[in-house]
Amino acid sequence: MLTKEEKKIMGLTIGSHSLVHLFEGVLPPLIPMMIIQFNTDYFHIGLVVTVFSYAFGLGSLPAGIMADRLGPRRLISMYLFGAGAMAILVWPIQTLWAYGIIMGFIGLCCSTYHPASNTLISLTMINKGRAFGVHGIAGSLGVACVPLLSAWIGSNFGWRAPHVIYGIFGVFLGFYSLTVAEHRAKPVGDPGRKIQPGKLDKKILFTICIFLLSATALGMTYKGIMTFLPVYMGTRVQLSFVNLDIVTLGGTIATLALASGAVGQYVAGRLVDRYSAEKLYLGAVTIGMICVFIMSFSINFLLVAAAVIYAFFYFSTQPMQNFLISRYLPPHRQGLGYGIHFFLTFGVGSTAAAVSGYIADRFGLETVFIFMGVCFIMAAALAMILVLRAG
Repeated sequence: MLTKEEKKIMGLTIGSHSLVHLFEGVLPPLIPMMIIQFNTDYFHIGLVVTVFSYAFGLGSLPAGIMADRLGPRRLISMYLFGAGAMAILVWPIQTLWAYGIIMGFIGLCCSTYHPASNTLISLTMINKGRAFGVHGIAGSLGVACVPLLSAWIGSNFGWRAPHVIYGIFGVFLGFYSLTVAEHRAKPVGDPGRKIQPGKLDKKILFTICIFLLSATALGMTYKGIMTFLPVYMGTRVQLSFVNLDIVTLGGTIATLALASGAVGQYVAGRLVDRYSAEKLYLGAVTIGMICVFIMSFSINFLLVAAAVIYAFFYFSTQPMQNFLISRYLPPHRQGLGYGIHFFLTFGVGSTAAAVSGYIADRFGLETVFIFMGVCFIMAAALAMILVLRAG
């Protein structure tokens, strides 16, 4: 059973995690509208996503250091107030370049969240795997809901409206965060650790580097797929019994497909406390890779089925990654570790958004998924090394 304070922490991180993915995913469902609004193409829209994601990732590195020094709850409050206020400022925007700048600032504000929240959970929760799983479910629900939610709001009230609504919610949640006490307590020891914290010899450092390279490759697949999945679904899935525009159709189907990610987070959170995290990670990455290649050539039911399975296994890797960081690194370096992790996955990995936009313009949207499948192969190969080193 959770204590009263643990429940408040989980409540804050659950709401904040869902919201950060609403901010992150607000643009992709609106791509067809924004191409017309700004008279632009996939490549330039992909650049805006890259600007947001680079800021999202680059800010994670100093945020991780700040989480260790200032305390993680303060950084969560900074994210909520900052991103909320900036999102509201989207309302008067008239040009794509101005929108890109605002999105960059939103990404920078959001960058403090993941290192801070994962540090907070790692430092305060005894059952880390389960806590990371529940926290991950909230993020997956945000990822799953944002295509439908943003598409519906955008289609009915204009493309600016989703940003403003999410911003208002962020400010309100920011005030709630102020009721949560700051925590810098040392985490409860984990008797099942195979790699003892505080002993970063060359062997462990090499393992951490392999892990981070694998996470970076997966980060590229996430950004490339999430940017173009709604419009891809809208153009490749035909439903004769409904009459929806491409924005709403793509957002609806993407939401239904991605909802399985929440289940994957929950299952992984339960399993990672009991079984080898490295082996679970390799299995999830391998199955996700197969599904992405299937998505590159399929349509209708097969495409949706492959996307559902992909989402289940891709999002299951997130509590596994968070658990591995908490096991590989000593307590006083976990904030930095999560910062580096999210810098690589969301920052460096965001390169895939612009590259995928260029590929989509030149060779078609289906080619994006082939490119993402290649990134999955790299992640799986590196995950295999982790399994071999874990013994």
